Amino acid sequence: MSLNPIGIAVPFFLMLIGIEYLVLRRQNKTVRLNDAVTDMSCGLGDQTLSIFFKTFTLLPYVYVYETHALFQLSLSSPWTWAIGAIAVDFSYYWYHRFSHRVNFGWATHAVHHQSEEYNLSVALRQPWFSQLYSWTFYMPLALLGFPLEVFATTFAFNLLYQFWIHTETIDRMWAPFEWLFNTPSHHRVHHGTNPEYVDKNYAGILIIWDRMFGTFELEVERPLYGTLKPLRSWNAAWANLQPWVALARHSVEQTSWLDKVKVWFKPPGWTPAGEADPADAFDGPGRGFDENAAPNAGAYIFTNLVIMGTVVGVLLTFEGQIPYLYHAVAGSFILWTVIIWGALFEGKRWGWPMEYARVGTVLALGGLFLLQ
Repeated sequence: MSLNPIGIAVPFFLMLIGIEYLVLRRQNKTVRLNDAVTDMSCGLGDQTLSIFFKTFTLLPYVYVYETHALFQLSLSSPWTWAIGAIAVDFSYYWYHRFSHRVNFGWATHAVHHQSEEYNLSVALRQPWFSQLYSWTFYMPLALLGFPLEVFATTFAFNLLYQFWIHTETIDRMWAPFEWLFNTPSHHRVHHGTNPEYVDKNYAGILIIWDRMFGTFELEVERPLYGTLKPLRSWNAAWANLQPWVALARHSVEQTSWLDKVKVWFKPPGWTPAGEADPADAFDGPGRGFDENAAPNAGAYIFTNLVIMGTVVGVLLTFEGQIPYLYHAVAGSFILWTVIIWGALFEGKRWGWPMEYARVGTVLALGGLFLLQ
């Protein structure tokens, strides 16, 4: 029985986020609950949806590997695993760079950059729809003969590595390590909206790709986090949909049909007249959104977050042994829950009625289960 390493890591993620919170408190820094919950809500949604997207993203890999692979690399060879890990990291660099420099890619990836804070919870703020196209960047590995087990395992390790680099509690590290590997300092640059930091340091594990391909930038001044066009919402679903809505509107606004199509494949900020200068939007209007209409419900929401995180961890860890119907029911419930959390923070009139309905649903289902 194979277990999903991401699912196994969930409780460790939560534990490390708690430790970082205590460290930040000792440094007289705060982690805003509304922001952190939205970050983790995006992560819960991403991992829930990945259970269903995975079938459609892995099947092409298996097909290419079984029908068109140029080599048959040994699953038992340590060289296959070592080179496979490097190849996955190399592919990730190009996927990540694409997701910043092509509008429809940025529409999926922007959610990861929307937080104006930088802590471990931001690492979990993952996009819901990038899996629909990111798999294409790993097809060369199937063609070269890397078994699916090698790709899936090293890809998971690549994502796990990137969790710890989302923090301000770690400063510069040992110089040789900083030169070779991606670190908190390097990744802080990547999340910065400072003009000199925009579209830099795309690395997953090895920062050498950025050094080789001219996208490396050293951290000098403290980054200003977020996106050039702030989100101003705590709704995890809207966080993932808003960039698509904005891009669609931008496309409709174009007068030429050719430009309407080109917008989707051009860099962010592109117009027929030229690409926008990121310096024009640096620290612009709309930053600093901090609405919290449920300040006394923090403990309640956090408790529910831990419960939902535990449920997702179980779903991921044992996804192969749980029927799809159960995944669908649990997944729908999780997405419903994270949308309600955003509504509570934003003071939506339907927030608490929907929360009462959600709790009532849990109690009803629990009662039916006990009566069986």
